[in-house]
Amino acid sequence: MIKTRAEALRALGLGPDAGEQQIKAVYKDLVKKCHPDVTGRDDASLYNRITEAYQFLINDSKGRVLTHSRVVGKSSTKKPASKADYAAFQKKAAKQKERRAQEFEEKQREFSAMYEKQEADYKRAMEAIDAIRVARAIESMVWANGLGKESNNDTNEE
Repeated sequence: MIKTRAEALRALGLGPDAGEQQIKAVYKDLVKKCHPDVTGRDDASLYNRITEAYQFLINDSKGRVLTHSRVVGKSSTKKPASKADYAAFQKKAAKQKERRAQEFEEKQREFSAMYEKQEADYKRAMEAIDAIRVARAIESMVWANGLGKESNNDTNEE
């Protein structure tokens, strides 16, 4: 446990004349380098020591408690989760999983309906195109045999 300002400054690697901005900058750098998630070690004692020194210095200079930083590995006021808590968590997770599955199935149904509608529209369009092609083929045969010219001339003469 850190008891003096000099001890806290030494823990951060600073001299006795360090200012608040310098303390904050060094603290941020050290925390980034020494955090257990970054180092990959289970031992959080160095990180805890740095955080404790920073909290001591901030509390000492401002007379307030630092709340944004948390010491890793220390006991907290929270009770450990019970079996009932775990069961409630499992139940909630199962409900969320079921809800996501239902949403996924609904989206699949919507997509299938949209796809079937597009397929039906495509078939109708192709049938219409085929009908137009047949009509043009019949028209060309009629004109090729000269039948269309006579009927067309008959209507013009009248």
